[in-house]
Amino acid sequence: MPVGPFVDCALTLLGAIVGTLLRGAVPRNIKDQMPLILGLISMSLGIVMILKIKQTPIVVLATVLGSAIGIGMHLEDHIKNGLFKLIRGRRQDEHNFSTTTIDNQQDQIKNNDRLEQLIALLVLFSVSGMGIFGALNEGITHNSDMLVSKGMLDFVSALIFATLLGMLVAIAVIPQALVLFGLFYSAALIMPLMTANMIGNLSAAGGILMLATGLRLSNIKTFPIADMVPILIIVMPLTWLLLPVFG
Repeated sequence: MPVGPFVDCALTLLGAIVGTLLRGAVPRNIKDQMPLILGLISMSLGIVMILKIKQTPIVVLATVLGSAIGIGMHLEDHIKNGLFKLIRGRRQDEHNFSTTTIDNQQDQIKNNDRLEQLIALLVLFSVSGMGIFGALNEGITHNSDMLVSKGMLDFVSALIFATLLGMLVAIAVIPQALVLFGLFYSAALIMPLMTANMIGNLSAAGGILMLATGLRLSNIKTFPIADMVPILIIVMPLTWLLLPVFG
């Protein structure tokens, strides 16, 4: 039974609901400062994961190629367009998306800081290193500890951002569930094919993505993190293909 994926998704949804209900009661300074703390946590976890790297040249190559693929496919632009349609369809008297009034013009919405944070949350909840390894590990060992721990962090993150974005945060549960349950049920096929180098390089690639996500959540630098997701897809095949070169 996929306990970890279910708990993680349920806690994310619960956090979105609780945060939306409390959005009028949470002080402004907490709303403004907590995203910085959550961004710091994401960056810290990313650094820890990067330290597990096995073959630096392969991870660098995967980062460059994967990002180029995502940017070429305009992945982030497609996500922004979809979110824009959802936001524009909401009533103007509902201020769930931002603490200030938002003009419904597309360019202004796309450049809104809260939308940037929402995209970062989609990536953080769905394809973080903890989620990927937790789902694969539970699929083999039936140990849900990692995903339960991630669920607690996701609950707090969803709650805080729901005080700013409202129930839009709950959108993240959809890709989150697809990724976690998909990895859980495919773990028996994937894990036997993974080597120590593949696991280490995947961890480092996930760490790079989490580091970029933390910088974005903190509004320090807006990395195209949705465009960077293909890094996680190509890093293991590259590790296998370049085995004769790097050993």
